[in-house]
Amino acid sequence: MADDFNFSYSYQSDPATPMTKNSDSAEAVVDQTLYAVADIERVDLQNGGTLLLDKNSNSQMIVAPEVSIALHSCRTFRTLRGHADFLADTIPQLAGQQQDVIKVLESVRDHGLLTSAESVCHRLRPQSAAPAADLPATRVFIITCDRPSAVQRLLESMLHAGNLSRHEHLFLIDDSRDPQNATQNREAVIKFNLSSPRDMHYVGAEEQQRFMAALIRDLPEVQENGIRFLIDRKRWADKASYGLSRTLSLLLSVGKRAIMMDDDVICAAVESPHKLDGLAFDGSERQVDFYTSEQDILNRTRRADVDPLTGHASCLGLTMSQAINKLGFDTLEASDLAGANSAYLNLWDAASPVLMTQSGTLGDPGTVGTDWIYILDPVSAQRALQSEGGLESALANRHYWMGQPRPRFSKLAVMSQVTGLDNSRLLPPYFPVFRGEDYLFGAMTEYLHPRSAILDYAWCVPHFPINPRKGCPPLQPSKGKGSINPSRYITNHTLHRDGISVETRLSSLAQMGRELSESSDQSLITIYREEIAESQCNLSKQLTARLRDGIHRPEQWHAYLQQSLGNVNNAMQAVANLEDFSSAPDNYDVQNMLDDFRSYTHEFSLALEQWADIRNAAQRITDEMLTGNSKEFWV
Repeated sequence: MADDFNFSYSYQSDPATPMTKNSDSAEAVVDQTLYAVADIERVDLQNGGTLLLDKNSNSQMIVAPEVSIALHSCRTFRTLRGHADFLADTIPQLAGQQQDVIKVLESVRDHGLLTSAESVCHRLRPQSAAPAADLPATRVFIITCDRPSAVQRLLESMLHAGNLSRHEHLFLIDDSRDPQNATQNREAVIKFNLSSPRDMHYVGAEEQQRFMAALIRDLPEVQENGIRFLIDRKRWADKASYGLSRTLSLLLSVGKRAIMMDDDVICAAVESPHKLDGLAFDGSERQVDFYTSEQDILNRTRRADVDPLTGHASCLGLTMSQAINKLGFDTLEASDLAGANSAYLNLWDAASPVLMTQSGTLGDPGTVGTDWIYILDPVSAQRALQSEGGLESALANRHYWMGQPRPRFSKLAVMSQVTGLDNSRLLPPYFPVFRGEDYLFGAMTEYLHPRSAILDYAWCVPHFPINPRKGCPPLQPSKGKGSINPSRYITNHTLHRDGISVETRLSSLAQMGRELSESSDQSLITIYREEIAESQCNLSKQLTARLRDGIHRPEQWHAYLQQSLGNVNNAMQAVANLEDFSSAPDNYDVQNMLDDFRSYTHEFSLALEQWADIRNAAQRITDEMLTGNSKEFWV
């Protein structure tokens, strides 16, 4: 290995341990074991060395800083030769020096700082895994707002899906602003109950108001503002309250497992059109396929043997070991982890709980635009090119499959029109308004339960809006400005340290919000600039990868990627301004944005401080309402 990428013998943790000799006999033995770097902490020794500490054992060693940097690229499970080839391809100084790289990696392995795929398999699926215990009951929630036709279609499909009696309770959470739509939804529930083996509870404006009033009365020591911030419809009457109904669903299912459904889905499960064997353990994005119409979807897909409600409940709340067994895998093989990311796997063991389940989408993607097609993974990009009408049709026709080809364990919360949540554990509330509430909720859940997992099933749910949405015309290249992911700030501050209680973590999350609410203008602007820089870096890396993936894209597509990359790289050199924030309303000045941000984070932090008490009170009130022991009851 080049001098810049060699160990410093003066700082080896065990100087008596020699480096592997480069001999013919050594070269003849090829280690086919899959390895990835362990969960390590790096300490700069201020003397030209970096101390690597394994967080889960007493293993350690001292290396040159360049070696420490190179190990960042070794978090994917590969053979030692595979790692050496990858490093030689990505670090110019190492080109043609694979054998030297392998010797260094062997030393890192021998010091216990590389994790083998076999050890991970044993950790996730031990031979003596505990059998699945009885799980909490499931409660199903339909979230709707001013779409009575969609509600009627969904309820009809639920009657045909069957198995409704398996769920303890069914709810329709109605956030409709138009009273006529609310009346139609209430009548649809009444009609549904005439045929359903399990009655559905209608929870409209009046029912929500009574429930909130009961909470406020039951918690005199808790500030009323915290409850109203989370679930008061009047407070958010002039805003799109996407998260409010979901928080209400959580409060109506404390101690249970909750399955939430958007109103414009159909209660059916469809197999992945590109199903693969095995399991996945990574954070890869969902794959995509393209269709010309709903009829084309019907012709080219196959119904799954399970309804989505039963399907979501099957693994929700299990441990990872139990879920792997439930998915039909008695054992895990090392080959199942090829290409998996150790950053996830280092955080999991057999007892890691599956707190969230997600499914794919078939039909409308649920996104406002379709410009995300330009930066799809190579497999999906090739499908777009081979689809009828090519790129132009793919952008215009909102008929897609978006999902996973095999069951996948990850930590990535995505937009899922049907979502399962294990609410028997302390989960956070949703932020009541604005888009991205699902991503923010996922980040907060990870903050509270850093050893937990999210499971994506290898089937999808039909999502066909009653009023079809139009695709977007070809867009201008990305400017690389004003786009941030607020949930990433929470993820970046998640403490992956064992032994900390979820209650302590919830207090810490509330404290983080309070600190943000008290930060100065300049401090918030600096945080914004840091988040913009990280987003730009990730986008630049993604665009570069797409330009180098070998796909022969049309000139229009290639030009979009090239111009976007140039714009992003230029934007990285300029000062990020809040005026460029893409989600800001028109005619909204910087000071208003900063003041509103502080106000919202302050109120949300107060709600988080009170959240455990609010949940406990909600459980008591809900149980009384559902058993008829309260004068306040659902229709």
